[in-house]
Amino acid sequence: MLMNIHKLLKIIFGVAIVGVILYGVNVGLFYFNQEDILFQEPDLSEERAAEVVRENDRVEEITMEVEEGVSLHGWLLESQSESSDPAPLLIYFGGNSEELSRSFDQFSSMDDWSVLLMNHRGYGLSEGTPSERNLFHDARYMYDELTAREDIDSSRVVVMGRSMGTAPATHLSKERDVSGTILVSPYDTRTRLMEHRQPYLPVKWLIRHPFKLSEKAGEIDSPLLAFLATEDEVIPPEHSEVTVESWSGEAEIVWLEGYDHNDLQGSPDFLDNIHRFLDEVQ
Repeated sequence: MLMNIHKLLKIIFGVAIVGVILYGVNVGLFYFNQEDILFQEPDLSEERAAEVVRENDRVEEITMEVEEGVSLHGWLLESQSESSDPAPLLIYFGGNSEELSRSFDQFSSMDDWSVLLMNHRGYGLSEGTPSERNLFHDARYMYDELTAREDIDSSRVVVMGRSMGTAPATHLSKERDVSGTILVSPYDTRTRLMEHRQPYLPVKWLIRHPFKLSEKAGEIDSPLLAFLATEDEVIPPEHSEVTVESWSGEAEIVWLEGYDHNDLQGSPDFLDNIHRFLDEVQ
């Protein structure tokens, strides 16, 4: 009898040790691999970058040194307005796997606006390493550089971000004077999102890029247009709603029924409402 109990205790102890080891492995994988999961860093060849300019008459290729030894690469879609006045500016921040030479189509119809499409650090031909700190720094730098141009109307700047890009977009809206903000599937905080996905891990002690959007939202007075997809399983709509409800300025949600995180731009309500919003903030 005592021998059986001793064997049982050894088995229980062994299972517990294995459980602790497996848990520790999961914690380590999350901690050390979180940048690889968050920042996909898609490539762009020099040849494709040159084709982008050749294929688009309104495109100005831009390289800006955001820090010593670190240059970002992207494009300015120049306004096609016949007016000689400086053009209003839309600054767009893409998602975690979005290389912006592939995003031209959704902005090609915005003839009266100039649109800045700069790849994040490590994306496309942009140099450096992406991080929360770097994305926020670069967002401010882009704004300051573009609004200093004579062909840009610094009093009419709208910031737009999608998914991961909603983090630098919201940060910029807090830090600079913008006319409006467009967020597509925004975070509440990335910490809360990862807690939702990994409920058994101590995420708040491990995460290096928390992206606390809803905390910043309460300090932003500019109007907000938010797109939420009803079938979004990547960033659940109830997370996004927290940021919208926290927004200090006027905030509007456009619900895209039947769409998910990756196809919502296919809704006819997507571009129509962006155009309407841009017209309203001019």
